Amino acid sequence: MKQVTTLLIALFISTVLFAQSKDEKKLKSFYDKQEYEKCIEQALKILKKDAKSVYASLYASKSYFEQFKSADEKTKSKTLRNSLKYAAKAKKYDKNKEIITDFTNFYTELKDSTQSFADRIYYGTNKEKSKFAYDYLAKIYADTSLQFIEFHPEYQENPEKQIGLNTRTEKINQIDEQGRKQGFWTKKYRNGVTAYEVTFKDNKPVGEYKRYHENGKLYAFLIYDDKGEWADAKLYDEDGELIGEGKYFGKLKDGLWTYYDKGVKVAEENYTMGKKNGTSKTYFHNGQISEEKNWKDDVENGAWRQYYDNGKKRLETKIDMGVRNSVYYLYYQNGHLKIRGQYKNDLMNGKWIYYDNDGKVLKEIVYHMGKAENKDELEKEEQELFKQFEVNKKRLMDPKDYINKPYEYMKANGLR
Repeated sequence: MKQVTTLLIALFISTVLFAQSKDEKKLKSFYDKQEYEKCIEQALKILKKDAKSVYASLYASKSYFEQFKSADEKTKSKTLRNSLKYAAKAKKYDKNKEIITDFTNFYTELKDSTQSFADRIYYGTNKEKSKFAYDYLAKIYADTSLQFIEFHPEYQENPEKQIGLNTRTEKINQIDEQGRKQGFWTKKYRNGVTAYEVTFKDNKPVGEYKRYHENGKLYAFLIYDDKGEWADAKLYDEDGELIGEGKYFGKLKDGLWTYYDKGVKVAEENYTMGKKNGTSKTYFHNGQISEEKNWKDDVENGAWRQYYDNGKKRLETKIDMGVRNSVYYLYYQNGHLKIRGQYKNDLMNGKWIYYDNDGKVLKEIVYHMGKAENKDELEKEEQELFKQFEVNKKRLMDPKDYINKPYEYMKANGLR
């Protein structure tokens, strides 16, 4: 009976998750096709069944925000209010900040547009109409501006009630008597665009840390714990596309790191306090594995395999703490062996056999610690082939080295 109950619960959870995934895809489809009214209708329908649906709230907010951008003066307030209402709802129910972090660019744009719109109304003929905007800025972003305090004087009378920091008016970049960074810090590029925003406590970053590209797009978004030690991190290219995510301990990567190209996973690596350990993988855009390498304390150690995009094996050998001391196999795309040889101390050694596409032996070449007995028989094509694999032997480069040139990063690692 207990097993049946467990099975029924698992089945129920699976059904719910499937329904959620289906709803998310439908919302994204409407939004991507710029059918904002349909997206809002669908989101509200989902929220009627599940008031805590983060995705439904997010897509309702995003769709209302798109309507706000093109709305006339009569309906601007209404569409912005609705967008803020559902943005606040999404943030409230995304307890672990697992979903919101993927929409950071949207929340930043919404904040900037809200501040601009609210200030224009506030300094116009009827400042009361701007109150809702400042209220939501405080609720969503913990930004208690002077305008907010004017609408809510009780906060001025009782400082303990202050919601948060107003980044436009408060003192920033402060250092205490011990020379430690405290409070909100920010810096701008020469072109006036914000370079980063972070809050320090005793010289350590806590909470959200944002760094931007010079074009204003988000470059890195990290959420630190209260001790400023562990952080969940996401890295973005200059178009705002996610290219990497994982955890940091201080400045050291730890655990699984995943890399993307245009929304598709292209690589993953495992770290232990800044050093690669375990298996790293790269992927083709069709989801098939392109390459597998193994690591120990940041040094290649173990099997090294490459594959064709149809899943067939392309290369197989073994690395012993950075040195090849193993049989080396290279295959044709049809699965037949192309080359078989042996490495010793990272040098070709012993008999190397070359096969045609049907498995027939083409030639044999004997090596003595990297030198071929019959080297004149080596064709130019074969020399180029080995040169190519020597280049590919290098480790997967870190996206941070190519953070402003994501496509060069992909190219450098063969992740086309």
